[in-house]
Formats: sequence, structure tokens, C-alpha cells
Amino acid sequence: EQTFDAISDPIAVFDVDGRILRGNRALAVHLGCEVTQLRGRDYGSIGLGAPGATCAVVQALGGETVRTEVTDADGRIFSITAFPATRDEGGPSVVLIAKDVTEEIHNARRLHQMSQQLAEANERSTAALERLRSTQAQLLQAEKLSAIGQLVAGVAHELNNPLTSVIGYSQLLQEELREREEPVSEQFSSDLRRIAGEADRAAKIVRNLLSFARRQAATREPQDLADLIRRVLALRAYELRIIGIDLETVFDATLPPVVADGSQVQQGLLNLVLNAEQALRQRPVRRLSVGAQYDPDAAAVLLWVSDTGHGIDRANVSRIFDPFFTTRDVGEGTGLGLSICYGIVRDHGGEIHVESTVDVGTRFAILLPACPAILPSGRMLVAHSDEAERAYLAAMLGGWGHEVVTAASSDAALALCGRGGLQVLVVDRSLLASDLAGWRSALGREGQPALIFISSSADDASVDRFGREQAAAVIAPPFPMRAVQAAIRAVTRECV
Repeated sequence: EQTFDAISDPIAVFDVDGRILRGNRALAVHLGCEVTQLRGRDYGSIGLGAPGATCAVVQALGGETVRTEVTDADGRIFSITAFPATRDEGGPSVVLIAKDVTEEIHNARRLHQMSQQLAEANERSTAALERLRSTQAQLLQAEKLSAIGQLVAGVAHELNNPLTSVIGYSQLLQEELREREEPVSEQFSSDLRRIAGEADRAAKIVRNLLSFARRQAATREPQDLADLIRRVLALRAYELRIIGIDLETVFDATLPPVVADGSQVQQGLLNLVLNAEQALRQRPVRRLSVGAQYDPDAAAVLLWVSDTGHGIDRANVSRIFDPFFTTRDVGEGTGLGLSICYGIVRDHGGEIHVESTVDVGTRFAILLPACPAILPSGRMLVAHSDEAERAYLAAMLGGWGHEVVTAASSDAALALCGRGGLQVLVVDRSLLASDLAGWRSALGREGQPALIFISSSADDASVDRFGREQAAAVIAPPFPMRAVQAAIRAVTRECV
């Protein structure tokens, strides 16, 4: 009897009618009564499960051990075990043990919730790390192209002069040979043709180098991107038929125009189509998909070129926009096509991305700022010390129809602010840091333009704090178009 009452879990013995024969002190405490008042109570009265055919006691009377979990009126959770037994008098009975597992269950649930939160936090951290890696790769690519572009431009211009002489003199010699009465050897004529041909090939490479360096003046005007794509595909229609490539084109019915240099955009598209042709030549399924649609989040036209070619090895995907990088055999390509395409897209304030799987195919996607039907009012200032970043942001904002002025220093930017007429300031933290007092004064005046803060590092907490307190929006390199457009919408709403 003492052992029975010493057990801390509620225990009861039920007869064949489901009434208590004996119960321990823990059960009496649970019910708030004396031990002597337990006898005769039915199962439903003890609050550990509803009575009826499915209750633990009834099932145990059938000869089976029953384990279940119930919650009482106070919200406590009990693990119930009921098993058949034989009384000293010989009649059937059921022993029921109820263990309070409320704390254990709650702890398990909290642990599960914490585990889920940890998994979600890990996913967010992984996504943030991937974004940082992408940002770093794009910044390195832009810096690399800028440095190599300057070198290449100088080399190309130096090569142009002697090449012009070689081509000119070879043409003069060919003309002179045609006018001579005395014939020359076939070998001599062949050698002269080879000189002229190789000089022309070298000149074409130089033109590619200059195009890569992007030294040509660009004429920008609204362009129908679908029309530009159709022109490029018309140039390659015969070759596509000969190779046996199935062409699919998909265009939104009402694409907005893009402000661009039409010839440059066509050149970039042609490079992508030529790459797709090369990738499809030896494939069993040869399908090329080219299309364009409007992306409202980026306020841009999304253009894609997708093929079922051999794909690009994962190790090479990060290098395909590098100048002079190619996976083709020697003599089959200069490795400048995709670099030129990357440069053209960046010059137009756009983005280019690639997705590729070996033996499945490759998809290039380009975003170019769409020109709105109604041009926005007010000027914007882009103030950044880095020429490439400044030009890229200015091109993007200009593509959206904004009137943009630029400044490379804090002094120049503050001088423009002082003249007035600006609606939005897009300012890099390095320029804020160079004259924090000047910016405090400028932005503290009545009716000053809204600030978009460019934050890329945190070496000075006071600058970041000031920028974020004053800014209506914050953006960071490599300036995804959707993020920049969201910032523009936020500040223009604030200006209204």
C-alpha cells in the first residue's frame, strides 16, 4: 500500500464496469480529493480521456495494452498506459498509469521550433553568402574589364596604323599585278592573297578589340527590342536551317522601347546567337529559343537566348565573360564575343546572367532599362568616385528616362546640390565620408532632394549611421536593377 501511494504518477485499477477499485495518492492529488473518495468513480470523471468504446480502459479490458496521450482541462498532457490484470478475487481489471509529460512535450516542441528557426536562419545566411559571392564576382569582373579595356584600346590603336599600311600596300600590289602584261608565278599571287587575307583578319581582330574597349561613340535612341532581335535572327536564318536548328521566338505583344544604340545591341545579340549555334552543331536535339518580355519589378525588358547545346562546365561559367577566354580550339575564336556583349549591356545600364548545365543547355538573360511612356520629371545626381560604377548607375537611370548629372568628388556633388534643381541624390558612402559636415549641412536644409545611400563597407560607423538616417533608400553594389528600381520608387513616392 505504501509503495503504491509513493509512486508519483497517478495510478488507478478499474473493474469491468470502468469504475475505480483502487487509486494512489498521486491520483487523489490530481483530482483534488482524498484517497478514500476515489473508489467507485468512473473513468470519465478523472479527466484523463473521454469515456466510451474507444477509451483506454475499455480497450484494455479486451486484452490489449493501450498507450495513448491525452490533455486535461488545465492543458496538462498525460501519457496514458492501460493494461489488463487479474484481481485476487479472480475478476478482470485494468491498471491505468498516467504520466505527466507536459514539460517534456513543451520542451520537445520548443526544440523543434528552435530547430526550424535555426534551419531558416541558415537558409537566409546561405542565400546572403551566395549574394555576396555574386556581388564580389561582378565587381571583380567590372574592374577587370575596365583595366584590360584601357590596355587593349591602346594596343589596338597602335596596331591600326601598321595594319592600314599592310592592307593598303597589298591592295596596291594586287592592282599592279593585274595591270602588268608579264604574268607572275601562281605561288607569288597566292602569297600576296594570303598577306591581304591575313591582314584583313588582323584588322577584324583589332575592330573587336576596339569594340571590347568600347571606345566608339554611341548614339542612343528608343529602340524596338523585338525588331532588333528579328533582324539578328534574319541574318542567321540560312545558317540555322543548314545546321538543322529549331528556332522558337517569344515576344510580349506590347514591349516598351529601350533607349539604346541599336547597332551595339544587335552586335551583342549576334554574339549570343553565334555562341548558341556553335554549341548546337554536334547535338542530337538542336533547339534555340529567343524571346523578350517586360519585367515590372525591374522596369526593364528581359531578353533571353536559350539553347539545348553541350552546356558550360561549372568551373568555366564564372570565366566566360573574361576577355580572351574561350573553350574553342585555337583559331576558332578570339574569346572576345561574350566580353563585348557584357560591356555593351553594362554600358546600357543593364544586367546579363547565365545559367548552364553540361549536356542540357545554356540560357543567357539580359535586362535592359525600359523607357517609360511618360518621362519622369526632376534631375538626379549620381555621385561616386569610381568611374565605372558612376557610369553604370547613370546609364541605368538614363535608360529609365531620368535626366542624370554625375559627380566624381564630394566637392563637385555639393556644388551641384547648391545650385538646386535636383530631385534625388544617389551618393556613395566614400563621398559622404570625405566631407560629412558638408553633407550634414546640405541635407539639413529645407526642401533638399531625397537621398539614396550607396553602402558597400562599414569602416566608419558614423558615416553609415548618418547615411541610413538621412536616406530614403539604401542600395549596394553590384546594384541589381530590381533593387535600384525599388529604391527609386520609394524616394519618388516620398518626393510627391
